Amino acid sequence: VSGGAVVIGRAPLKGRAEKRSAAVSVMLSLFADDSNDLSHFKDEEMRFAAQFTRSQIGCFKESKSWDIRDALRLIAMRHLQGTLFNKNTLCKLPEMKEWKPSLLAFHLINEDFWGPMDPLLGTVAPATRKQIAHTMDSLWMMRTQPEDVLMKLRPIPTFEMDYCEEARACRMLSVAPLGWETGVDLIGTPFQSYRIQVCYCMRKWTITKRFSDFIQLQKEMYAEVDLLPNILRKDMMFKFQIGDKVARAKGLVLFVEKMHHSLAARGMYSPRLMAFLGVDVLRIHLEEEGRVAKILDSVNLNIGSVWHPVDEVWLRKWRKFVMGRGARRYMPPGKITNLRLMEEVPLTISTRSGVDVTYTKWMPKKGMVLGKDYRSLNYNMFAYLKCVHGGGPWISSKDKEIDDKLREMPLISKSEFGGVAGFRCVVGTGLEAIIRLQSFMRMAMCLIKKMKNHTDKLSHEAEGVREVLYRYKEKCIEDDTHAYIRKEEERRAMGYLEAASNFTQKTWRAKKQIAVGGKALEAIKEAQEIFAEASGTLEQPADASPLVVEDVENIVAIPSTEEYTVTFHEGMPFSVGLGEYAATGETVVTQLRDDGRDFVAKLGADKKETQKMPLIVMKSVLVAINDCPTKALSFQQVKDRVAKTPFPISLVLRKPLEETHQLHQLKVFEAEDIKLQAFKRLLVHGMPIKLHSKKKTPVKSTIWLTTTHLAWRTEDYSPDTDVAKFLKSCQLSHLVKKFKRWEGMHSGEAVTGVTRSMLEAANGKKYSGAVQDYTLTYEDIGCTVASECQKLFAETTAWGQADVLKDFHTRDAQNLFDIKFVREGKLSPGFQSKAKENHCFTVHLQAFDKKGNEVAKSRVLEFEVDLSEDDAEGKSAAELSALKMEMRDVVVWGLTRIVAEARSSKYFLGEDGRTHRRKAPVRRLRII
Repeated sequence: VSGGAVVIGRAPLKGRAEKRSAAVSVMLSLFADDSNDLSHFKDEEMRFAAQFTRSQIGCFKESKSWDIRDALRLIAMRHLQGTLFNKNTLCKLPEMKEWKPSLLAFHLINEDFWGPMDPLLGTVAPATRKQIAHTMDSLWMMRTQPEDVLMKLRPIPTFEMDYCEEARACRMLSVAPLGWETGVDLIGTPFQSYRIQVCYCMRKWTITKRFSDFIQLQKEMYAEVDLLPNILRKDMMFKFQIGDKVARAKGLVLFVEKMHHSLAARGMYSPRLMAFLGVDVLRIHLEEEGRVAKILDSVNLNIGSVWHPVDEVWLRKWRKFVMGRGARRYMPPGKITNLRLMEEVPLTISTRSGVDVTYTKWMPKKGMVLGKDYRSLNYNMFAYLKCVHGGGPWISSKDKEIDDKLREMPLISKSEFGGVAGFRCVVGTGLEAIIRLQSFMRMAMCLIKKMKNHTDKLSHEAEGVREVLYRYKEKCIEDDTHAYIRKEEERRAMGYLEAASNFTQKTWRAKKQIAVGGKALEAIKEAQEIFAEASGTLEQPADASPLVVEDVENIVAIPSTEEYTVTFHEGMPFSVGLGEYAATGETVVTQLRDDGRDFVAKLGADKKETQKMPLIVMKSVLVAINDCPTKALSFQQVKDRVAKTPFPISLVLRKPLEETHQLHQLKVFEAEDIKLQAFKRLLVHGMPIKLHSKKKTPVKSTIWLTTTHLAWRTEDYSPDTDVAKFLKSCQLSHLVKKFKRWEGMHSGEAVTGVTRSMLEAANGKKYSGAVQDYTLTYEDIGCTVASECQKLFAETTAWGQADVLKDFHTRDAQNLFDIKFVREGKLSPGFQSKAKENHCFTVHLQAFDKKGNEVAKSRVLEFEVDLSEDDAEGKSAAELSALKMEMRDVVVWGLTRIVAEARSSKYFLGEDGRTHRRKAPVRRLRII
């Protein structure tokens, strides 16, 4: 019996015993277990690999797991000869072992194959040789190619999780289900936890995940991957324990494998998926890179190859990364920085017309020392590092040292390596020569094709064609020369200005004995805060040190607003009501009256008219306290600073603008810069407009502009003037009828009924002083009880402050960096049907969720321009429509210019060399 087939010898059967023996042999062969028979492998090399696994990959019985990985890795590196590395550099071609049998032997040694899952118990058993032979071609682990072992995959952008952008991953990943376990959650609902075997980069481990974990992974991957390979869906049948768990386990495994391999086909991997599978990408990257470098690196130069110098600074970072372990782990070094070894050398040529043209080419620097400035690697090692980390450019040399002879070698002005100019001094005869010849031929063919298409359009027989071509070429050379000269002049002038500003700063700071640099200011600021907190006072400068404060930079420039300074000296009562403008974070003046200072009883002492209080305007914005800016302070910090500041207290306030041009009057300005300043001044004062909403009627809104925010009113607001309601709220209802029947003169006019302005101008006695003139007495308006007069004065003060706070609470704002763009017309469904297309525009803002995180969907504000009744009087419907259209165009034009101005400081170049977007105004430390 061999392989399940009955084999009967040629000798004739004699006697009943021999016949019986033959029959028993036939029956045993029919019922024998052939599941581990090697004959199921059709290929002879696969049968040998399945029988002699360790011999196939070149390891021994005592070999450890890392030795087995090293053996398979070496086989993979040898198979990459001729595609990524030079031929015959790692081994001779006859010495190479077949890849697929070696891969089979490796997985058999590690026991990575598993049989079918038991649908009742949720367990699996190791796969037999028969099962492996029949399912081998459908498994991802057997589809691995030698190149999949290399750490070449780059991470895709992943949101809301920390990951290293320079860490690389490999394509070698397979996942297998090992069964499930049934549990019960806190509310008694059963669930299944699936055990999964993860094989990644010749390593394996087991994880346990619930189906809900996979659903959450799929939800998070939607924002990072354009198209998922297959979709996971919930099934209520599993809540009753009647779902097909085997099919679900296979679907989960297929989802993970397809996700990784579809990204790997594009040279990328998902850090979120790797973290889900428990893969420590950075650790495996440095381990694999060290092992591969040990295989590829060599002291001697291979035949037909050349040396490739590499920047020593980059190599030092790379060595730290590869040799780091445990707590002393370093980040990957990033792109290769060979440009540090090169410099731009100016060269001059003379044209036929006698014009000297100067241009630059990249050449190696002079005076570089081997081992200090650079080290030389063989082609295989440099090709691998460039494949994994990127960067460049290529530098080639026959010797390890770069001497001045290389500067005389032919150079090229452009290179395909990162778009950086590189030079090709010498080229090896191996794969490097093939790659460079192919790239050169492609470039030459493209250039020939371009010139052919260009000249085909011209007739060589036409008169004057050659003369025109020569003149055109000469003009191009002349234009390039002038452009280069202008560029150099600008660069030289910019260098002079920069040097002059640096010299001025250093001289001034040396004179003031101030340390140079932002770090020094941060240290001084931190010391001031520590001493202030310990002493319970304001921040004070230390000996020989300046006072450092934090300020907020303006995003846009606004026209000169009316700022004024108010100083309170010792002995002068300081009582100014301050409130928070929550939308923009500013502090505003909400109340000027003080009950104890301003109220005087009927029989009290007279107030002297000469004791005038400083003139302060209501709703003014607090700018600074004793020269300390308040933009970067919260409302609570402002109150603490006011309470701790000793006399004299100097407040810098910015009052609202009173006179400005209206929107329909801006068309008189022809110069755009003056027109923009007038438009900004209108926004600072407040521009009336209609705000539409999908669920509400239009709101009579207003748009305001500050140096950092754009604000608007979100709901209707009008000052509260209901005196009867006010009296009832302060339990003075018996005065309602008396105040309604009152008749008399106020401000030179006959008035029936007491109004709010009369209550604000009333006091126990008439006098001029404090913050306003009191022209009425409570006895004049019918209030004669002293206690009621005092209460009425206090409640009127609180009424005015509450009304001012209500005004600011009906406003909303966002900083100018959040404005995306402004569009004309009704581009949003929030507009009412009566609104005309030519009168409307939309402002698109960055939207945020409840947690303050940015979302992809924009926040859209729908506005419609409108005219007041006085401005619209005497105009026909056509004239009004045309005028509103002009007003709309002015608003869209002005806001677009403001957005463009904000965008100039919205994006900046970070320390990592990448472009970043600011989400809030910049905070800076400065000296006062």
